[in-house]
Amino acid sequence: MDNQNENKGSGKKSIAERFAALPLKAKFYMIFSGVLLVIMLALIVMIVMTAENAASPDSVPRPNWYGFLIGIAIVICVVWGNYATLRQGYYFDMVFDYVIFAVPLAFGGGVLYYAIFNHWTFGIAVIGGLIGALAGLLLGMLIYRTVAKKKPKVSLLQMIDVAVVFVLLGQAIGRVGCYMADPQCCYGIPVPVEVFPFSYTVKIDGVIHLGNPFIESIWCLIGFIAMYAMYMGKRKSFNGFYTSLYCIWYGTERLILEFFRDPAQKLQASGDMGSGFGISQVMSIIMIAFGIAWIAIHVIRAAALKKKVMILVPKEKLSEDYLDYTHTIYYRPHVDDEGRLIDYNASGKSGNP
Repeated sequence: MDNQNENKGSGKKSIAERFAALPLKAKFYMIFSGVLLVIMLALIVMIVMTAENAASPDSVPRPNWYGFLIGIAIVICVVWGNYATLRQGYYFDMVFDYVIFAVPLAFGGGVLYYAIFNHWTFGIAVIGGLIGALAGLLLGMLIYRTVAKKKPKVSLLQMIDVAVVFVLLGQAIGRVGCYMADPQCCYGIPVPVEVFPFSYTVKIDGVIHLGNPFIESIWCLIGFIAMYAMYMGKRKSFNGFYTSLYCIWYGTERLILEFFRDPAQKLQASGDMGSGFGISQVMSIIMIAFGIAWIAIHVIRAAALKKKVMILVPKEKLSEDYLDYTHTIYYRPHVDDEGRLIDYNASGKSGNP
């Protein structure tokens, strides 16, 4: 009897073992649902604190909605991004490895960029954050290639391609915080009619302004949906393709929307706020030109080398006939469809991971 009980007991799997046996998609859905539940609970707490602050502003601290939404954006993008990279064939903790460098430097870059172009006052700028995040990725790669040499190799373009897709999602969420910042920021020019969120009354001057944050949020959300669908789809592209798309998509939006930004919110190259052509518009033109040029260079190189252009090619048709295919994760993935590391040496396959 004792032996039978022991056999029965040994057949039972722990919660951790059952979770580990689940398919990759099921694991992601469970983890993401848990993250959303925690966010919902935190959201309820923030709403209650806001209501209490409105009733007793002197006794209850005012919740920082701007920071809260930025935090939500980071958490969602990291968790979702980790799943997306696994599905593409990257190793499990790649996003976590680099986000610890990219996020702090993104905040630092955003603050420094804003200070340089606004008499060294405190604030944060999106384009500066992008530059800082890029510096963070470079720092992470330098460290992992010199210290943690056993990490599977990832190129800068591969990492940026992953990042820009989810940066759009982060911007779509984060821009909502511009409505709730104290003081409010990034609002547009004065308009005659208030139709929230397309236009709203700014507390600083009591004037109705165009809802630039909402417009940018929607633009970024549309870009994220489109780019995520392409990135996760069955058609694959060369390294740097999504970086180029991001530069064109976001650069175009920012270039146009800056014409409708309130002068008090517009960074100038001269180091002050004002009207006219702002520094963000200069950077936007550079981004658009880079995005177009990078895709054009790939097409021209393919023609010169008599290779096929690798843009949205069905995965099953990919071969070394396509330019730069061997440099992509699809040629030599780190993990299989369930996220398990592939040991190419054990399988006898040739090539570098």
